Amino acid sequence: MKIDLTPLQEIPKVVKKLEIIDKKLDSNIEKRWLNTQELANYTGYKFETIKSKIKNHEFILGVHYFKRDGKLLFDKFEVDNWVMGITPSNKEIESDYSNIVDDVLASL
Repeated sequence: MKIDLTPLQEIPKVVKKLEIIDKKLDSNIEKRWLNTQELANYTGYKFETIKSKIKNHEFILGVHYFKRDGKLLFDKFEVDNWVMGITPSNKEIESDYSNIVDDVLASL
């Protein structure tokens, strides 16, 4: 009885492909913090549109993004909420601050 061992020669190729798949799976771990370019890729908005949304206060500092070491880092969860219309507007936040200040002043 003769056994064909030719398929065993394919094992190194299969192992290499499995390693590639494993690396791709590791790199797809969901990130929470995105830089501006990553956010553009994630949302489909152009880089310039994101900058415009920052300038027009659609993206709110301390809610949608944070500045750290001169870099803008966007909170993916808050951006998702913004896309779905769940995030409060800048005017609502300012109103909340105004109410807090009024309450504090009234208590003095």
